[in-house]
Amino acid sequence: MAASLGKDSLVASTIFKRNAASCEIAKFLVRQGLPLGRTSACSVFETHDDELIHLSLARGLSVRSPGGFADALSMTGHSKHLLRLFRELKGGYPDLEIEGLLALREAVNDRKIRAVALLTWAGVDPRRRIPDHPYDHPELPAEGTDDDDGPYLFSAFDEVQLDEKSRDLLKALKVEMSDDVWLHFFDQAGWLSPEQLPEVYHWIRKPDEVLLAHPAEASKLATMILKHLRGWTSDWLVERRQKLQLEACEYLAFLGIPFLVTENDHDVRQLRKSLGAVRNTEPLVRLLWVIHEKGDEAQRARLGQIIATPKMQSIVRQHDPFLLRDLGLGPKRLAKVTVTKRDRPWHADTYKLPRPFERPAKIKTPPEPPPRPIYSPPPPPAPTPAPTRLGYWNKWSHFHR
Repeated sequence: MAASLGKDSLVASTIFKRNAASCEIAKFLVRQGLPLGRTSACSVFETHDDELIHLSLARGLSVRSPGGFADALSMTGHSKHLLRLFRELKGGYPDLEIEGLLALREAVNDRKIRAVALLTWAGVDPRRRIPDHPYDHPELPAEGTDDDDGPYLFSAFDEVQLDEKSRDLLKALKVEMSDDVWLHFFDQAGWLSPEQLPEVYHWIRKPDEVLLAHPAEASKLATMILKHLRGWTSDWLVERRQKLQLEACEYLAFLGIPFLVTENDHDVRQLRKSLGAVRNTEPLVRLLWVIHEKGDEAQRARLGQIIATPKMQSIVRQHDPFLLRDLGLGPKRLAKVTVTKRDRPWHADTYKLPRPFERPAKIKTPPEPPPRPIYSPPPPPAPTPAPTRLGYWNKWSHFHR
């Protein structure tokens, strides 16, 4: 037993030294028929010895396992030599392609743009979906199939999250900025990071036309923003984020995007709860007024359903009680009252559309005041003025007392 154990670990221990002599000895041992044993694909590929790699693969080296080809790429900094081998060998070894997908997904998670670009150049498909733990599934499902009972599938593109490197990652992945891709990230910016809305808005040409060309997706996007007005950040950021989100929704409502599209009563309750958590209610009521003015009868009916509760009516009544009258929710005595500019803080004749999607470079931010010191010492006392000398005999006046 001890002899067989040493025989199985001989090739692995020889390759572990990672020098030219150990590679030559390892190749000799493999040619003599010694088993690879506990030799990992990571240790073999790290040698960058093409002959040893081909010999090991011919002897049945498993590249799809913990410590496989994906780990070798990570350990070598995504070596171009290994990526060239990957391009040559992936056709004959399907497991090698799975390892490439894992390496690409890991590079996207770590935001390594150079590694992502190299793996894409090597032919790794960023759209191919594989299980989260492919080592647990010896037979992967075919591409384009989704089994409810099977493992959850996602691709390297699905790992791209919205941050300051998202645009560079998409370019490295060679993902075309289509309407679907842009709507996906615009939706993420709306409810996850409203501060990035102006940047994502300009990722595509003529974004307003894209929104109007996909009304169903745009309405889901707008409803998702309204459902996440409560936020989950620090208290001092919530009001600022809500202002950005409400201004974006007001712009979309002015374009004619359908709003308040709900599928069941749960969505209605969730919208009410989110709208009721707004701290500065004036932009919210202004948005509701724009939805009433620009929407159709179906949107007005949904709007009346949303603000039918006493809490929502009290919020609207603070800024625009005539909106309740227009929706049939106000007192009957207001039915015959003519609304003037003095009665409503905004009016159709003087309405100014907000511009929430201006490029960040064009936004003029006022200079920040200098930081207030934690402790400022008291000012030094004023110097005592010298006595006035009236004449020559003044300094000898003590002799004449």
